[in-house]
Amino acid sequence: MSNPNNAKSKRTGLPQWKSWWLLPLIYVALGIVILVAQAISGDTRSGVIWFAVMAAIGVLYALGGRYEVIRQARGDFEDERDASINRQAMAATGTTLVIVLTGCIVFQLARGENPSPYSTLMAIGGATYVVALLIQRYRS
Repeated sequence: MSNPNNAKSKRTGLPQWKSWWLLPLIYVALGIVILVAQAISGDTRSGVIWFAVMAAIGVLYALGGRYEVIRQARGDFEDERDASINRQAMAATGTTLVIVLTGCIVFQLARGENPSPYSTLMAIGGATYVVALLIQRYRS
């Protein structure tokens, strides 16, 4: 069995320990950002609650490695099947977000309100998709 400190993640190419801690650190960092934003707006209590939720999710990802779904979410793929499952889950998530954001845009327009927060998210998602397609096409 190989040393996990020297093994590389199949998804990121990072050493396994860096891949293993990346997602938990992102959740804790986002929790800190939410806490600071809530504190600035005067709702520190809510910020602390949000931080606790985000930190708990981070801990779940960090310590939940015995569960296959947690390992897949972290990018600790065992084989091509795991990578395929991850791609399908990401595609389903993207499709769901496009449908929901489109519904939000239509709802805002029907109410005569500005749909720009939702249309901005759609534009960012679409641009990200096109750039990712171009990068992957010319990378392989």
